[in-house]
Amino acid sequence: MENPVRQPFSFAKPISIGHVAPPHDRSVHCRSMNMRKYILAALLAAGSMTAGEAMATQVNITATNPVIDLTISDAVEAKPDIAAFTTGVQTLAPTASEAVRQNNVQMASVVARLKKLGIADKDIQTTQISLNQQFDYRDGQQVFKGYQASNMVNAKLRDLKKLGAFLDALAVDGATNFNGPTFGIDDDSKYREMARDKVWATAMARAKSMAQKAGYTNVRVLRVEETEGQGGGYQPMPMMARAMDASEKSTPIAPGELSVGATVSFTFEMVK
Repeated sequence: MENPVRQPFSFAKPISIGHVAPPHDRSVHCRSMNMRKYILAALLAAGSMTAGEAMATQVNITATNPVIDLTISDAVEAKPDIAAFTTGVQTLAPTASEAVRQNNVQMASVVARLKKLGIADKDIQTTQISLNQQFDYRDGQQVFKGYQASNMVNAKLRDLKKLGAFLDALAVDGATNFNGPTFGIDDDSKYREMARDKVWATAMARAKSMAQKAGYTNVRVLRVEETEGQGGGYQPMPMMARAMDASEKSTPIAPGELSVGATVSFTFEMVK
């Protein structure tokens, strides 16, 4: 006996709306709401269909009353707990082999210092190794200056209390270049959830207010969709770049705070 073919779930004829109108206006058309991914998840969780059937099934939910579409963004402030930066060594010598040799010696000292200050191997990554000829220009003539070798790494410091002394130590151990820091939060999930809570409360309050103005008493949620990359995540501190100077005093560092945000889109149906 062949298995019966499952038919797509459809609860009502799709209707659309261009504006919110009073409940007595029978000419109002409410637009259909496609809730496929949310209904599919519910059906899968209930065991009413297989994953293959779910992928092939289109589920539409329609609203019988006017709807409200809102996109809300909000954020919370949090202190950073990591600092990312780029550091490395540039050396100049008459020959390519000598430039590379000097660079290797100085860079080995820099990497050793990174590890001694508590940076794990997983938090150190080589980003650039280069060797180039360098020239001066005198009286319009190109004059060979030597070979420049460069080796740069990205590193992540997880103890911000060490950052000022850390930068000074790098200069002493031979680092000639530094870019950063860019401050961040290693695990911002708690702050993201706090931002979502603020977004949800704002959306519900605003939707209910708009529904009441239109003659309805409440709203029900039809769609919730979080937008990544727009108001989400945190805004990092701007980077600064400078040449390392061992003669400077301890480098002042001000981590400040980061803004961890969330952006969520909602569709509400106005109900009595």
